[in-house]
Amino acid sequence: MIEIKGTINKLIKILKQNKWIHYFIIIAIGIVLSIPLNQIQIRETHDGALHFLRVLGTIDTLKIGKFPPLINQYYCNASGYAINLFYPPIVTYIPLLIKLFTPTYSMALKIYGAICIILSGITMYQFTYQLTKKRGIALFAAIFYLIAPYKLANVYKRFAIGEFTAMVFMPLVFLGLTNLFEADKKKHYYIAIGTIGLMLSHTVTTLYTAIFCVIYILFHLKQLKNQEIIKKCFINGIFILLVSMLFWLPLLEATLLADYAIMDDSIIATNADYVAEHTILFSQLFKDIGEENGTTFLLGIPTILAILLTPFMLKKVDIKYKDFYLLSIIFGLFSIFMISKFFPWRIMPNILCKLQYPWRMEGFFNFFSSFVCGVNLFLLLQQLKRKDILKICLILIIVIVAVYNSLDIMSQFYAKDKEKDKKYETYILENKQISHFHINRDYMPLKAIKLQNTYVKEREDKTYVLEGSTKILDENKINLKDEMKLKKVQEGTLLEFPYYYYPGYKITLVVNGIEKEIKTIESEHGYLACCLDEEIEEGALTVEYVGTTITYVSYAISAISFVVFIVYIVIEKNKNSTLHDNKDKY
Repeated sequence: MIEIKGTINKLIKILKQNKWIHYFIIIAIGIVLSIPLNQIQIRETHDGALHFLRVLGTIDTLKIGKFPPLINQYYCNASGYAINLFYPPIVTYIPLLIKLFTPTYSMALKIYGAICIILSGITMYQFTYQLTKKRGIALFAAIFYLIAPYKLANVYKRFAIGEFTAMVFMPLVFLGLTNLFEADKKKHYYIAIGTIGLMLSHTVTTLYTAIFCVIYILFHLKQLKNQEIIKKCFINGIFILLVSMLFWLPLLEATLLADYAIMDDSIIATNADYVAEHTILFSQLFKDIGEENGTTFLLGIPTILAILLTPFMLKKVDIKYKDFYLLSIIFGLFSIFMISKFFPWRIMPNILCKLQYPWRMEGFFNFFSSFVCGVNLFLLLQQLKRKDILKICLILIIVIVAVYNSLDIMSQFYAKDKEKDKKYETYILENKQISHFHINRDYMPLKAIKLQNTYVKEREDKTYVLEGSTKILDENKINLKDEMKLKKVQEGTLLEFPYYYYPGYKITLVVNGIEKEIKTIESEHGYLACCLDEEIEEGALTVEYVGTTITYVSYAISAISFVVFIVYIVIEKNKNSTLHDNKDKY
């Protein structure tokens, strides 16, 4: 009997302390929460069709030898649409790699969604453990983070791929930040890892995470006198800028050269009035009322119950992580306040209105509240002195109820038409050229989108003479290359080509065997154009997308910086390991 009891106690101790068992539990819960992905159709989700097109468009562009694949040759009536220039690359490139091992693109996207669900639990576990040094708290926080209904709805109903990917990296940012300001500073590089991940997955989440980080630093302002902290902040900042350069530098180049729909607040709905109109009632956090957009804002019964424990657990929280616990309560409550109709969005700075949908702040609530809930549940179970078997049973019941509750909420998003993804994928693969009305249009030139129902809709897929005169013969447009012959070109002739205006196109004119590069300009309609400033009897003109020097340089710098960053992490880990070994000797 004593031996049996001893064995049980050993097993319970292993269960409580072994991180690999905890990872197994997180992965198992993540898999269970991901299985119903088989029951949805990505085509029916809010953003699913766009991400279908993004992945399909990327592979099409790679097939014609264009890298980086920023412009798709088929979309928007073959006008050359910037499918990847304005949207972070992780959410496109990784599903594309997964497709190498799956029969369909929809399956690749679903597997990617499942991976993000699981990884979000793991990163939350890592962050919480590094801060609290309590594996029990880390496990509970990870579970609450996994089961958050809104977070799962981002996968199941919205398929907001950038947003749910960002939820993987957010805990890593705070892992590095809290380690730098509240711990031994040995894992500060997670600031860079998390922020790079955010920047390459979702711009809006990056912006608001940065705001929360700045507020966190203001609470620890005195520590900025520490030279080591300043130095490591600087190092992380440099790596963030360099490794993520492949995204932000080409984007900056494009936005400096022309205006695009995504930059216009009225068109893209990033103004104060739009944000204010999409706030929700507090009641929607507790009960679905049939929202127009069909998603869910429920906090979930397990989270609500765990949060209600806060007043009773406040005094019991360990001083080592009490500051972040209190900040999490403040940040979480403020995130919920920003969702509500009481928040004064109409007087907020325009930069904050880039959020577009205020209920996106619930994702931040999920992060901060998961930490609070993990601490609360851990402290509650500590009250059951030495009743380990009872604790294990209670935890098991809590997990089962929590997972079941989340699955029940997700069940409302199951698809009726089980073949919609397959049909849509087949249609796009067979009909690559689609209208601008069948894609998001956020990345169209501003001049073009204002004419989307007139000029753009009626425009033929050929070169137009807007001013002057010339004869265009034997025009041959294939993908992102258009060749033609010109005769009797009048000086000052303005040509408009059948491509939207983006940086990276090269126009070459050959006259009498002499090659000359012509400057690209944007036409009044938002298309690529050029002005021929001399009379030409006969010549040949070629238009081709070749990318910009800045784009290629940014990709090279990012690649080199990534390797250097990995080396830096290895050196830091070895240095810390050596210091630890030396301490042990003494």
